[in-house]
Amino acid sequence: MASRRNRSGKSNRRSPNRALAWIERHRRALTIGAFAFLFLDAIVGGYWLAQRFEPPKPAKVTYARIEDIPGLPRYIETDPGQKPATVEDKPKQPSPQVAAAATSTQPPEQQLQTWQRNAVPFHDLRSKPLIAIVIDDVGVDRPHSKRAWELPGPLTLSFLPYARDLREQAKAAHAHGQELMLHLPMEPGGVADPGPNALRVSLSEAELKARVTAALDSFDGYVGVNNHMGSRFTAYRAGMETVLKQFRARGLLFLDSRTTPSSVGDQVAQELGVPSVARNVFLDDDEALGAVKRQLAETEAVARRQGFAVAIGHPHETTLQALAEWLPGVAGKGFALAPLSAVLRKRNGWD
Repeated sequence: MASRRNRSGKSNRRSPNRALAWIERHRRALTIGAFAFLFLDAIVGGYWLAQRFEPPKPAKVTYARIEDIPGLPRYIETDPGQKPATVEDKPKQPSPQVAAAATSTQPPEQQLQTWQRNAVPFHDLRSKPLIAIVIDDVGVDRPHSKRAWELPGPLTLSFLPYARDLREQAKAAHAHGQELMLHLPMEPGGVADPGPNALRVSLSEAELKARVTAALDSFDGYVGVNNHMGSRFTAYRAGMETVLKQFRARGLLFLDSRTTPSSVGDQVAQELGVPSVARNVFLDDDEALGAVKRQLAETEAVARRQGFAVAIGHPHETTLQALAEWLPGVAGKGFALAPLSAVLRKRNGWD
């Protein structure tokens, strides 16, 4: 094909030499331009790949409230170890411990008092009258003590602090599902011997504290303390105040055995804010088998009348025999056998 020519008659097609010369003159500009193009291409390509392969954004998670999930009951926090109460069935009178926990920043396990942590779980405080059977003087007569904690429970076994192998015996009783207490020797009104290191009205406050501390440290795992003898000491207000303040500091409950009508133990405990309950029936002041059975019947009558009863007995042969015959029929009579801590909760409305 013939080349076009301009008006001067010269061809418009550049010769190869002229093109090479032009490229040579503009080599630097062309190099910079090429690098710029590649750079921009890389950026654009990377953005396109990122958009194309971007993982999908997670869907927004919405957490349903428990009360909005069909089929689930609505629970509120209540005392540990009891049946959770529904919103429609809130406790009418929550315990001071639970009320304090509602505003506390401490972990729940640190909010509980010792008696609550060591309590045998019991759930139903309302449907039946409760009966708590407390066996005192446990640990000294080891064969009879063993028979006591092997009875069907829950029972509450109160160990004397001077018993041999006390910790091992207490662990064995607890392993059988029995609730534990400390049976603290106190001065009686007569000449009977309450045992070593008993609390006496003649002792100084410092000596009282030392003896109580030694007894409280004799073993662990118990919910509280009741008095062994003590008809004189439990009527001594100043001494009971000293003792009960130590129970309060350790988060323990107090069972007033009421070995005398003059006892101020339960009253002072209530004044000091120590969880407490009092004995209703003695099972074996008269150790005859028939007498013990009559006292068990009296325990049933008290429980029907006021909704709960606390009966105290001892590991005597006749008492153990009477309990072995009576315990299997408790539920059939419309009662619930309960640990002492459950009766305490019911008495104070902490359900």
